[in-house]
Amino acid sequence: MRRRIAPAAALVLLLAAGCGGPSADDGTHPPDRPPAPSREIRALTLPLDAYELDSRSAALAATAQEKLIKSCMARQGLDWPELPHSSTETWPHRGRYGLAETAVAKRYGYHAIPDPATKTAERRLGQRDAKLTTRQRTAAYGTDGRSGCQARADRVLMRDVPMVNSDLVNEASHAAYEKSRHTPAAQRVFGEWRACMRKRGHAYRDPMDPNEDPRWKGGQPTRDEIATAQDDVACKLRTRLVAVWWRADATLQHQAIKDSAGRFRQVHEARKRYLENVRRHSR
Repeated sequence: MRRRIAPAAALVLLLAAGCGGPSADDGTHPPDRPPAPSREIRALTLPLDAYELDSRSAALAATAQEKLIKSCMARQGLDWPELPHSSTETWPHRGRYGLAETAVAKRYGYHAIPDPATKTAERRLGQRDAKLTTRQRTAAYGTDGRSGCQARADRVLMRDVPMVNSDLVNEASHAAYEKSRHTPAAQRVFGEWRACMRKRGHAYRDPMDPNEDPRWKGGQPTRDEIATAQDDVACKLRTRLVAVWWRADATLQHQAIKDSAGRFRQVHEARKRYLENVRRHSR
């Protein structure tokens, strides 16, 4: 999402780049409503989630930023069409362990799950920006991208928030994910999944390999892609691959937090103070 949707400082500080859908969105799919996440996906929470912004907090932060910009613009005698930011529940680990939902496989194969909420927010932002006068745009965004009411709003929301290593959560998440793939438990279940797929006529070695199959790069999922995706999910469910891999991942994340307890306390404190500012200015 573009910078102006939510506070830039908050995104840099707190939002780890989680694994989203099965593949990157190429923009070719209609913004239809995707299937509700399965019960297994709903249960996927990880220790590092506590150091990130959830969807409700992100929406509240965006609301606070809008109100601060509006007040700043009003002091200059200018109007600011405030955008609504409602909280949409998200599932950040939906694709972390590969395609894992029957309904998603049947509809999209390995193509990206549509994100209508983001598309709607971006459309509203574009429509608003297109209607701004030159004076409004300069006052809101500045001429250098670092001044203007938006930058001032970011500074207000970051007031008294301690400086922390913004890469810490992302790096710990990535490291745990990669290490978890090579744990004995994960390797055992990967082998079971591989055997299951082989019986169904697929020669993939790793559970993430089907996502990257070049045969699926077209604009729409093919019949073969859908069939492969359904077999993939069936084998994951039969072997309980996602649950086993998730457990290994979560264990390693717990250990990472313990090993760097002081640094994670700093991130937790920064998140706490940032959200205090957000709540104060979102009323």
